[in-house]
Amino acid sequence: MKKLVFVHGWGFAAEFWHGLATELPEFASEFVNLGFLGDVHPINDPNAVYITHSMGLAWVVEQVANCQAIVAINGFTKFCRDENWSNGVPPRMLERMIRQFDRTPETVWTEFMKNCGAIDPVYPTKANTEALSKGLRCLRDCDIRLKFKNLTADKLIIAGDQDRIVPEKLTRASFGEDVIWYKGGNHLLPLFEQKKLAVDIRRFLDR
Repeated sequence: MKKLVFVHGWGFAAEFWHGLATELPEFASEFVNLGFLGDVHPINDPNAVYITHSMGLAWVVEQVANCQAIVAINGFTKFCRDENWSNGVPPRMLERMIRQFDRTPETVWTEFMKNCGAIDPVYPTKANTEALSKGLRCLRDCDIRLKFKNLTADKLIIAGDQDRIVPEKLTRASFGEDVIWYKGGNHLLPLFEQKKLAVDIRRFLDR
């Protein structure tokens, strides 16, 4: 039986994946928790398939030595723009989020979730503000372009064409044209497109 390891993005926890995992009952499932909400729980398994969301892809590329395959949903290889990466998000946007988060974390988290596509998000009582602040800095600084390119693992890239966090131009800059696009999809495909994702992931793994 193939094992799936699910890795969430900034601001979420392992529970983010429970709905999608339920749609893939024929696979064993484990869940990384990056510590934004709840305790840290890393998993490094070279025999697993890693299912990632957003900056979860960067965590896998940086922290997991090897794996069977990677599914990147709403992902990217470098988030912020620089002189050699014109399609990234302006770094001043992240700098502003970091400054504001240090003062009013609830406001920044809530606004981010709304931009992701969440409906009426409520700042979690178990939020770890220190870990969330560090995560924003990792988001600002991460650059896995070369490491991702050199990965030998099979890859499946899925994105939403209405993603306000990772715009289409950033997705294409990160991954080229080998992307499955979800028409009308936002940054929360694992929450809103679970059945469709299960079909695409199953088809990918069957190959």
